[in-house]
Amino acid sequence: MINSNDCCHFSEIADVFRKYRRFAVIAHFRPDGDAIGSTLALGNALKEMGKEVIMINEDPVPHQLRFMSGSDQIQVTPEHLEDIDVAISLDNGTLKRLGARSVEALSQVKVLVNIDHHETNDRFGDYVCVRPMECATCAVLYHLFRYMELPLTPIMRDALYVGISTDTGSFQYSKTTPEVMEMAADLIRQGVNVHEINRQLYQETTWAKLQLMREELNGMKLSFNQRIASYCLTNQVKQSLGVTPDDTEGLIDVLRSVEGVWLAAYFEEIEDDARIRVSLRSKVEAISVSKIAEQFNGGGHSMAAGIRMPGPIENASALILEALEAAAAHYQSTL
Repeated sequence: MINSNDCCHFSEIADVFRKYRRFAVIAHFRPDGDAIGSTLALGNALKEMGKEVIMINEDPVPHQLRFMSGSDQIQVTPEHLEDIDVAISLDNGTLKRLGARSVEALSQVKVLVNIDHHETNDRFGDYVCVRPMECATCAVLYHLFRYMELPLTPIMRDALYVGISTDTGSFQYSKTTPEVMEMAADLIRQGVNVHEINRQLYQETTWAKLQLMREELNGMKLSFNQRIASYCLTNQVKQSLGVTPDDTEGLIDVLRSVEGVWLAAYFEEIEDDARIRVSLRSKVEAISVSKIAEQFNGGGHSMAAGIRMPGPIENASALILEALEAAAAHYQSTL
């Protein structure tokens, strides 16, 4: 059994893929582009190897990602999964983020593989491949597929591109290195339709989401000398506008875009959960929001992190904003 802080060699992951026959591939609940992209890429790679594969998630594929070829292959996790040899967790820093139903459904698998790129990954599983230097889990898979000399099908190719593009903020974030651009260029050379994928990802917005963005602009707050932007979304507002969970994705980016803001915090009540969903972003490399999130049992990256924490939303936002202000004050003292 492998369970260390170091990424196991690709050879060990490849051996698992070759040895077993029946696989379940899953990513974190409320999946984003990297979660869905990595699920589709690896699920279809295993199918190309002649394996029996089920691709699942605690939540349905988000509306804005259903344009992806093969997305209809991803099922909502059933209550029971039988005869699965290997479960592969993707883009997921802790087992519980697969979701309670999924953890229970996968509890009898023989082998659990953990493939991820989050710094705060707690290294669960029998085989652990966590590469924080990579911009996305899809980037980890890109290198794994090259190591295994697996040709990319159109579904795999496009899925990898979507994961890399979305997790780099359309190639805007700090992990957009020359190597990342070379990866993207290779995928484009292999046939990715950049215009169409970008249109679907970044140029299509539902009317409900636009109304919600209006509410956010009216309700957002600036604090700590306008260096911190925050917004609290209540169930009452969501119900009044008729928004879906998909419509709330990306609202943190509106807060982060304010000129002069160092830190952004988005708080959301969840209809069927007493906890508060928190998204954090940093525009200053010296302030790591993942370290702040860890104080509240969350995690993520230094520039983007998340938390699920007890409510009510007023208490949760006060606690997080206090921590953000302390971090901002410390950074300011170094200037």
